[in-house]
Amino acid sequence: MSLFISFEGGEGSGKSTQGAILARWIVKQGFPVTLVREPGSTRLGNHLRRLLKGKQMSPAAELLLFAAARAELVETVVRPALEQGRAVVADRYADSTVAYQRYGRKIAARLVDAANNLATQGLKPDVTFLLDLPPEDGLRRVGNIRPGPPGEGKTHRADDPEQLRFEREPLLFHRRVRAGYRKLVEKEPLRWVVINATEPMEQVTDTIRREVARRLPSIAGPSGLADLLDLTGAELEADRAPEG
Repeated sequence: MSLFISFEGGEGSGKSTQGAILARWIVKQGFPVTLVREPGSTRLGNHLRRLLKGKQMSPAAELLLFAAARAELVETVVRPALEQGRAVVADRYADSTVAYQRYGRKIAARLVDAANNLATQGLKPDVTFLLDLPPEDGLRRVGNIRPGPPGEGKTHRADDPEQLRFEREPLLFHRRVRAGYRKLVEKEPLRWVVINATEPMEQVTDTIRREVARRLPSIAGPSGLADLLDLTGAELEADRAPEG
């Protein structure tokens, strides 16, 4: 029996760190895991990630490139892993496109939904963790907020100088993204687990583990880590400082 877990949240919410920690923990329980990130975890996805994170483009082009990366990931990595009975832990998935491109960029809902439906072919996570915190707090974790008019301060991410495009968006953009996530939770409350990401890192980790433990099927038999854990291009760096 497989389990599809996704992590969502704004910049600096700690989802990447918590996803990596969870993958390690599931492996220790003897369950095979595939850890992926969006965009990325495929050759095409990694190429598109560099473009999406670093190059200016129109909102429509951004939407379509995210969809292309996701379609490749679902077809070549996520769905095969689930069919093999693995747990899949995803650092972002289709909900990010709704939050960022629909609510953040204000692209029409029908266009965002069409792109997501084509890319995912209806595949949804079994559980989605939303690491929620005020965008000002998250942006301080990864960089700083430059002076400017209220609500319009530009941001700069210090921990990854090649991935600044989204962090440089106005604060109003990040606030729209957070509001978008909250609307998604309202629509599907049974799939989402909302976690206060301002809590200590260890407390957040414990909450996530308890929720996953309730959903995991019987633990797989003994196996070596190499057989259990498939990174598919994502990095397991559980000891890193919290990031987006």
